[in-house]
Amino acid sequence: MTFKKILVASAASLCMLHAHAAIVTSSSSVVPAGPVTFGFEVAESLPGFISIEGGRVFADGDAGVGSITAKPPGATGRWWSVGPSAPQTPVATMSFAGGASEISFLWGSPDEYNVLQINGSAFNKTLLGTSLNGDRSVGVYLSIKADGGDLIDALTFTSRSDAFEVDQLRVTVVPEPGSCALTLASLGALGFVARRRKAA
Repeated sequence: MTFKKILVASAASLCMLHAHAAIVTSSSSVVPAGPVTFGFEVAESLPGFISIEGGRVFADGDAGVGSITAKPPGATGRWWSVGPSAPQTPVATMSFAGGASEISFLWGSPDEYNVLQINGSAFNKTLLGTSLNGDRSVGVYLSIKADGGDLIDALTFTSRSDAFEVDQLRVTVVPEPGSCALTLASLGALGFVARRRKAA
């Protein structure tokens, strides 16, 4: 098979993957060990590829803790909360510049009034707290993975009562376009070298 045919086949495969885009979710009662992309702590800076609109960060001892929001079971410090009572907002959005292939976070209390909207260019999925376990005394670690070549562009958090608490955010971003171009250039160079060896 010629190098040109291999490139055409690869491009067709990528198009087919994108056509079957889907979202896969899984949850666990165990918070994984390892580095966190953003934990809502004072000393942390929000990574440049993440933007957050709405919600509020709380810490133990803040006004409203225990009445409008609660520290998520398994949280390690501060947490982010969305809800109808001020100073929270009832809807908040977390966006990922360039898209993310996988996102996971600690969902503090998956209540029936918590709604998570997962948005990608080829999918839109809604998760209710009750679809996980509906037990507000148990935190759930939710993992969301874009499948089939699509990316997660944004998460929208809504809470009609009390709060939707989030902590320990982990995000896997897609390589920069420059990295992809470098990889393709490397593959092209390898094909060129292989072709020259064959000709010699």
